[in-house]
Amino acid sequence: MNKLKSFVVAASAVLLFTTSANACLAACKEKKRDEAYSKQLSAATLQTIIDNALPLKTVDPELGEPYQVYPIDVKPYDKDFHATLIEYPYGSSPRAVTHEPNPRGIILYVHGYNDYFFQEELAEKSDSAGFAFFAIDLHYNGRSYSEGEPRSDMRSVKEYYAELDAAVALSKKIAAKGSNVKLPFVILGHSQGGLITPNYLNERNSEDFAALVLNSPFLDYKNSWFVRNVAFPVFSDIALLLPDAPAPKQEAPKYNISLLKSEKGEWEFNRELKSDEWPQQYFGYLRATTRGIKWIHAGMQIKAPVLMMRSGCTVNTVKWDDDYMRCDCMLDVNLLEKWAPKLGSDVTTVTIEDGMHDLFLSRKDVRDNAYRTMFEFLDGAILRKQIVVAQNF
Repeated sequence: MNKLKSFVVAASAVLLFTTSANACLAACKEKKRDEAYSKQLSAATLQTIIDNALPLKTVDPELGEPYQVYPIDVKPYDKDFHATLIEYPYGSSPRAVTHEPNPRGIILYVHGYNDYFFQEELAEKSDSAGFAFFAIDLHYNGRSYSEGEPRSDMRSVKEYYAELDAAVALSKKIAAKGSNVKLPFVILGHSQGGLITPNYLNERNSEDFAALVLNSPFLDYKNSWFVRNVAFPVFSDIALLLPDAPAPKQEAPKYNISLLKSEKGEWEFNRELKSDEWPQQYFGYLRATTRGIKWIHAGMQIKAPVLMMRSGCTVNTVKWDDDYMRCDCMLDVNLLEKWAPKLGSDVTTVTIEDGMHDLFLSRKDVRDNAYRTMFEFLDGAILRKQIVVAQNF
């Protein structure tokens, strides 16, 4: 019996040592990977990406004319990532009464989880307001997804930085139309795009951007305090060793029912790219989101003015409920309000009453309010940017 006890103790010690050693190695590898992801692409690399992308412009296979798509291929560390830039050519909107010959700014839209760009009204209204509008389908998502890839998966929010660098540079190149004019640049992030983009701007020179607009950003989980602050951090630590282990399948909220014209909504989209149920998730994805949220909660120094818009209520069931048509079914809006001030020193929060999770897909009077709020905010932000630029000359 004593020999057995000694063996168990020795085996436990070896297991603990091995696990600790593996955890240390995994943490070092993760740190090295994140440092590589954080590096801004050089001017030469960006020029190569632009030179490769421009000749490959094609009509968008999802939305058709006048939308154009450009491939973005990057390798920030040990994986090749393919993203897609979508352009709504400036001056295309049938909503515009008149058009200035040149845009007054650029908007780049970044979608959420299990999502892609399909919001044509957003593009048209942005164009009508004088902005050159672009969107990016991030790698493993939407137009950028290829069969066999882990759809909507990630291991760090930082892994998107390189393709965002490229999308910003390519958008500027296209919008400038050969001139040297520097247009005010706005990033618009929705849901998980609202988790990625604040982290991105915080690590880039955010003074290069005129504004950051967040539409129901993923600033925290909707779960209970215990799950958010105890369970998920523990799972995140486990994920350091088992990042590719499949997470238990979860039932998704019935969000698409509230959106689709064939159900109770007003919109049409590709349900293979924005599926009713969530794609397979992995523990590494949980760690990526947990860390991205943690970095925001620790406080950021985004210099650009930030607008955070959110609904006035939350739906707390995954089963269908009529409140899906007037509340956020994905996020806890009170937590969005709580954490928004952590983004920087110039943050404006606005509640869009009766707004759905994607405020711009809410019923017409509600989304019109969201559009009005955003464009009025951008008017002020761009004016302030122009004053600062003028004072520096």
